[in-house]
Amino acid sequence: MKKLLYLFIACLFVAGTAGQEKKKYELKEFAADSLGVQPSLLDSLPEISIVASKPLVKAEVDKTSYNVADDPDSKTNTLLEMLRKVPMVTVDGDDNVKVNGSGSFRIYMNGKPSNILSNNPKEVLRSIPAGTVKKIEVITDPGAKYDAEGVSGILNIVTKNSDFEGYNASVQALVMNQVRMFGGYGTMKYGKLSLSANYSFSDYRMKMETDYRRHQLNTPEESYLQVLSSTKDKTPGHFGGLEASYEIDTLNLIAVSASLNIARNEETSHSGYDMQDSGNHPVYAYNQTSDEREKWGSSSVKVDFQHLFKRNKEEMLTASWQYDYMPDDVTQYLDITDKKGDSPSLQYLNAFNQQVNQANGREHTLQLDYVNPFREKHRLEGGLKYIRRNNRSEALSEKRNLESESWQPADFQPEIEYEHIQNIMAAYAGYTFSFGNWSMNSGLRMEHSWQDVNYKQGNGTDFDYRATHWVPSLSVLYKLSDRQQLRLAYNIRLRRPGIGYLNPYVLISGTSIRYGNPELVAEKNHRFNLSYSYFGSKLNVQATVLYSRGNGTISAYQFLDEEGVLNRTYANLSKFNAGALTLYMGYNPTPKTSVSLNAIFQYLDFYPVKKYEAYFQEGGNSGFSGSAFATFSQKLGRDWRFVLSSGIMRPEISIGRVPETYYFYSCYLGKTFLNNKLTIALRGQDFAESYHVSRSKESFADFESRQKTKKFGRTFGITFSYSFGNLKEKVRKAARSIENDDLTGKDK
Repeated sequence: MKKLLYLFIACLFVAGTAGQEKKKYELKEFAADSLGVQPSLLDSLPEISIVASKPLVKAEVDKTSYNVADDPDSKTNTLLEMLRKVPMVTVDGDDNVKVNGSGSFRIYMNGKPSNILSNNPKEVLRSIPAGTVKKIEVITDPGAKYDAEGVSGILNIVTKNSDFEGYNASVQALVMNQVRMFGGYGTMKYGKLSLSANYSFSDYRMKMETDYRRHQLNTPEESYLQVLSSTKDKTPGHFGGLEASYEIDTLNLIAVSASLNIARNEETSHSGYDMQDSGNHPVYAYNQTSDEREKWGSSSVKVDFQHLFKRNKEEMLTASWQYDYMPDDVTQYLDITDKKGDSPSLQYLNAFNQQVNQANGREHTLQLDYVNPFREKHRLEGGLKYIRRNNRSEALSEKRNLESESWQPADFQPEIEYEHIQNIMAAYAGYTFSFGNWSMNSGLRMEHSWQDVNYKQGNGTDFDYRATHWVPSLSVLYKLSDRQQLRLAYNIRLRRPGIGYLNPYVLISGTSIRYGNPELVAEKNHRFNLSYSYFGSKLNVQATVLYSRGNGTISAYQFLDEEGVLNRTYANLSKFNAGALTLYMGYNPTPKTSVSLNAIFQYLDFYPVKKYEAYFQEGGNSGFSGSAFATFSQKLGRDWRFVLSSGIMRPEISIGRVPETYYFYSCYLGKTFLNNKLTIALRGQDFAESYHVSRSKESFADFESRQKTKKFGRTFGITFSYSFGNLKEKVRKAARSIENDDLTGKDK
């Protein structure tokens, strides 16, 4: 901590003294529309420049937007790093993203649902250059036009496009000891045709060590387990997208887009297991080497047709179709050595074990939207939507025969083939009204879903499920003045489980197994919030009070079976009440200095439903959590810029888990060249120490555990970006599009 303090003081000294060779002139503000200058200075002023800071944050009746393109950090940062600045969004030291303190949210790209972003947010977001993004919208109060899924809201990432005649392009690179990223985008518009494309490659590497200790409460013959592990992980990936639109005439527009993400995760770990009984006598011990390879990705194709009506060109009809394919293949190889002792809990432990799971999801979506602003202050909208999802999984488990040196089917679950078909039909209607300082957005959405689960091979019982949900929404905005406003909102959000939660495939790791639950159903949450916003020339503030409650919350839980094997799975197992306060503040004391703060403080109260009370101690869990992320930015002389950022976080509790507080920080020093077209910067993160430590504890009916994790996160390197092009005239794109925000992906 002393090294960090000394570094902080030194950085502030550099920032405060740099660029003082320039002569200062005093400006006096007389009124809101007049500016006074000392007469004695008029003769010595060669030039007068009036500098106004454009607010980066904008609040509307149903969302808050952060203008990424106007933030200088976007030239060299990844999109994941920019999210730390966005109101109501938090990114912790392990790059986990949350909205309003919750990991249950959906991500769109240009108003279109992105399953790969929603299911693998940190892996994909850190591979996208922030320079390709125009703005990020945080939709905490989704109206009826949005799918009811996404408990804490929606992140809509709006990329730059061909808004003018001509072309524009940018390239960006990030080379650091743990992260490498290369990418760029291009956009062009000639005549009635507009095109935009983006591509990036990233390679993220991580190393960590864990010390896991478990006290089993009801098994004196096996009471104390310690697992020491070291893990190396790398995640290379490609992300690209293409959009094209053509203006058939002044009333009709057709748009086509496609995206492709290909990534893999390679993880190698070495673990030592040591079990003792209640008298601290050894029961068994062994070493395990795990080699896991996961290939995942997403490909998407989408077509929109937009028609404007002659009688009112703001009256609009949009028809859309979208297809998504999402593979997720996992291969795991386990090697067990130095085994001593034996126990029934080691029943799945073979000297060599191999498991292969090939899973994928296919999705078709049809959507029809109609908007009619029939008067100046009134607008009606409505639409229909149909989604068909087909999730499949084929898994194979094998063990090595040491005598014949051949692979044979495992004793447990040698083969399983599973199919989950889900259909969703939705209809919605919404009404927007504006009068004076008041704005109101109201709506009602109906979603009917039916799904069938079929086991083609392996143990399992086929079943089906039917449900209808009515989802109301209401948000009201009142402008206190040109700079201040209040917003009150209520909505219901659903959370449907994705294949990562549903897949019954059992993954074995030593004396523990984990698997999904195909009988999960959607959870429902009621949300209320009241927010205040102030946007001035120097100070921007947004504060929000939130309250939410839910039933049948999808959560993970663990238990020891009769043989002492630790099981991890999911269930609709809890109810909860949550209250939170979020605060965003941006302050520009001078045109060259800016300070920002993004914070959330929340209290959570979880308690299990009656069916699952026996799995937990003391009937539930409650406590405080929160985070704060602050940034100081200073423009220096000769186009230099210095940025210092730091954050502190206490992750949210769950029904069986309590994490502890930790902090992180970063530093940036950059310079622009060639009339701001080229930016080169030096960067570092958590560089004053070789690793940072996080701790957590879990409490269930059968056991208590503690885990200490050392993450070797010292990161430093160089970044650069270069932009070029020539743009002139504005163009159009589809104003309405498909937005599938109703799916929960992997356990985050």
